[in-house]
Amino acid sequence: MFRPLPFAYDPPVRPACGRGRHGSPGPNDKRRRPPQRPAERPNLIPGRRGHRTAINRLPARPSMHPDADDIAAAAGAPGAMQPSALVSALAARRSGTGQPATILSIRLDRFASACETLGPRRAARLRAIVQARIACLLPPGAIMHWMAAADLVVITALPDGVPDPGPVASRLADDLSRPFALDGFELFISCSIGVATDHPDIPAERSLQQALDAMLRVDRRGGDGLARAEKPAAPPTAPLLAALPDALERGELSLQLQPRADFASAVVSGYTVRLRWHHPALGRVAPQDFLPAVESLGLVGRIGSWLLESVLPLVRAAENVAPLQFTLLASSAQLHRPQMVEALAHAIDAGGIAPDRLCIEVSASAVPADADIIARVAALRRRGLQLTLGDFDDSPGCRQLLAALHPDSVTLDARRLGHAPRPGDSANRADSLHAACRLARGAGVSVCAKGVETHQQLEAVRAWGCHSVQGYLLAQPFPAAWLLQTHAAIQQRARELLAPHA
Repeated sequence: MFRPLPFAYDPPVRPACGRGRHGSPGPNDKRRRPPQRPAERPNLIPGRRGHRTAINRLPARPSMHPDADDIAAAAGAPGAMQPSALVSALAARRSGTGQPATILSIRLDRFASACETLGPRRAARLRAIVQARIACLLPPGAIMHWMAAADLVVITALPDGVPDPGPVASRLADDLSRPFALDGFELFISCSIGVATDHPDIPAERSLQQALDAMLRVDRRGGDGLARAEKPAAPPTAPLLAALPDALERGELSLQLQPRADFASAVVSGYTVRLRWHHPALGRVAPQDFLPAVESLGLVGRIGSWLLESVLPLVRAAENVAPLQFTLLASSAQLHRPQMVEALAHAIDAGGIAPDRLCIEVSASAVPADADIIARVAALRRRGLQLTLGDFDDSPGCRQLLAALHPDSVTLDARRLGHAPRPGDSANRADSLHAACRLARGAGVSVCAKGVETHQQLEAVRAWGCHSVQGYLLAQPFPAAWLLQTHAAIQQRARELLAPHA
């Protein structure tokens, strides 16, 4: 699965009775149409030179372009591909080439208006021509996928000798600005393009989202332009600190769920709960940007209480679906709060749920060698809650925590498996994770591989003996309110993905 994209399209308007084939006044149309402002006329498309150019009707003449079948073959047009498959394709490309990919998110400006004039069949052929024209500018192996009626995503390597994606995007925009000839129509199309460079440090879905966000910035400014989306900058500190205290009251905080599935049964056994913040001015604020501010402003208790109050109804509702476990991520600041154990115990008793339906995940780096912290974690386990030690590896510190905490499970970060080494990466990254898996299994602890994005990573952690898997290959995080409607589809995906090989 992949999380929902912010596209909004109006369906093509059917011609009214008495009107022509494409909505123009017919011979029997006696009604008078109200005048329209030029910007509203459905047959106008902005040109690349800043002026509006019409879809012109040309005299009949032989087509200068191949037909749709030839175009689809030349462009390598993919079949129906789900967004999650596009994420997997990008992740697979990472592991296959080791070279960074350029991601282009392209929106054909005012394309819905053009479709009203052309009709659905010609609109589909125009998309094929657009894709073929783009394919001529790209090196072999480029991936192209229509995400919506007017939105195309391109994943490609840069041509030889071109170190920067900017000139490629500019040339592509210039080429799309040339007129298109289709069945006697001449069309001028402008486009909004977002450019991002894929980076192995971040999930594949986030790289795609960066290109999409850049394209939307151009679109909101009126289209016909380019925008880059390199690594997103952190939001300004002062506005963030000012907005965060009231974010809860304004309804800006929300929860998302990411599923975990067991290898042995191919069953979704639980969900990890993730906190998200969307501010009307700052936009989506990344957790790594606002969670430290939550701690520094002393909001851990208030937001933590709201999170528990929101999760408990989900746990109760899920009892009618499957015996699911919900994992809550605990920060270092929460572990240092003496009230944490009492707050969790009170919430569980008041909610009337079985304690083992909740799991607390603590990062190995967030648990110091502190007797009070270890005692607090032990108290949670005595109350019946499950404990997961996150970001586990075979380092001496993790070995000590494994012996001191006796967790129910550990998680391994599998995102880097199969990728080209980065500066500072250990050459034996896979060997280190494999050793950590053996260490945990030897202690009788369940092992979950997180961040799995490719089938290659999936088969590697399966061969190691990991008990469960989580990552974009299975499903991306989705709004918690969708759980009851979405669980069955995710369960089917888990069966297909984890079915044992014949």
